[in-house]
Amino acid sequence: MTGTRLELRHCASRQAAALRELLLDIHDEVYAESDDPLAGRSQFARFLDHWTARPGFACVIGYEDDQPVGYAYGAPLSAATAWWSAVEPHPGTAFATETGNRTFALSELMVCTPWRATGCARRIHDELLAARGEERVTLLVHQAHPKVRALYETWGYRVVGETTPSFPGAPDLYAMVLPLRP
Repeated sequence: MTGTRLELRHCASRQAAALRELLLDIHDEVYAESDDPLAGRSQFARFLDHWTARPGFACVIGYEDDQPVGYAYGAPLSAATAWWSAVEPHPGTAFATETGNRTFALSELMVCTPWRATGCARRIHDELLAARGEERVTLLVHQAHPKVRALYETWGYRVVGETTPSFPGAPDLYAMVLPLRP
């Protein structure tokens, strides 16, 4: 698998229901060997449904010869978001104030095993963000995955703090940010 013939397809909330099973199937393939108790299909399905219902939801799915390779999706943070409230050290009010169109939250980026280390993840990521109007993108990375953090840092992301979601079994995470425009 080379990723050289990668076709990138955009979808929005209105198409998410039709693509739900495909997104869940890719998730299952990516997390097949995971011992993460939060990586089960039913848990992820609830998470997926939450994100696809958000205003401004956007997704890019990569295909090679009509074979799904992976995807990335997210949505803008709303003015009422609590995204930054548990980040330590707190990045400050000016940084954490959201308007509904200031920050795009990249919720998921996953690529099936045969296409890893081929550049597909970066191409899917970049395509998702290419036409975004927000000034920055944020994402959360498991602290237990230093290679993933390092990869995002090579793409220009920087850690702005640490956080742990408030649900049972939640992992310790790094909050990262990438400027999209000055």
